[in-house]
Amino acid sequence: MSIQDDSICAFAEAFRRRPLPPDIPQHLRPRTIAAAYHLQRAVHEHLRAEGEARIGYKVSSTSAAGQRSFGLHEPVHGGIFASGKAPSLADALGRPLARPSLECEIAFVLRADIDGNDPDLSDETIAHAVGSCHIACEVIDNRYRDPLALGVPSLIADDFFHASFVIGPANPEWRTQDLGNTDAVLEIEGMRVVGNARDVLSAYAAPRWLARSLAEQGTRLRAGEIVMTGSITVPTSVVPSARPITLSIGVFAPLSTPP
Repeated sequence: MSIQDDSICAFAEAFRRRPLPPDIPQHLRPRTIAAAYHLQRAVHEHLRAEGEARIGYKVSSTSAAGQRSFGLHEPVHGGIFASGKAPSLADALGRPLARPSLECEIAFVLRADIDGNDPDLSDETIAHAVGSCHIACEVIDNRYRDPLALGVPSLIADDFFHASFVIGPANPEWRTQDLGNTDAVLEIEGMRVVGNARDVLSAYAAPRWLARSLAEQGTRLRAGEIVMTGSITVPTSVVPSARPITLSIGVFAPLSTPP
């Protein structure tokens, strides 16, 4: 097999072994972000052939501070998978995890494709492609001994800390809401973390950036896919047994665990 084939198999095996750390030899790791996305797409295809369906994307590092911490100048994206979609927060936190954190965000389910080569990807164009809008929680997991030592390209190829996600019920009033200026609150056993959408890439800008990035790789966002638009609150570490946990965004119905 070629080094590329070996890299695909190594990262696919790392996916299957989550939450164990991905011990991937240096020579099989991508060296650039462009190579990372090429490898990420190939790994997703490899996993799909094995029955592991990617059902959408997550956008990460949507704040300037989050980008600086990884030496980035724009967000990054990774895949989200059917096996990672949890029916509840309790279920998501009951899965094997290493060092998990929670992110409170907005998710879109698309009803139409979004072509990143379209020169007119306005907020209205993005909104027209959205079938439903939800509050969401992404569970990220720092299963890496030293993420920066592994390297940002390898983190991207490995879907950038993704572990699982939960989406709440559709918000029928979302088109009347100002999604670019709404508070998000994450509460864990009385600890309260607040963020505002003004401080991160907006819920419309995130899929627009994602569509542009995918277009550079020769693909597009597809109808039926889920787009996790990025955390409004800072990623917040959590003990999986912690209770109660509540995530809320504006007028969306909150996500919560039983007390």
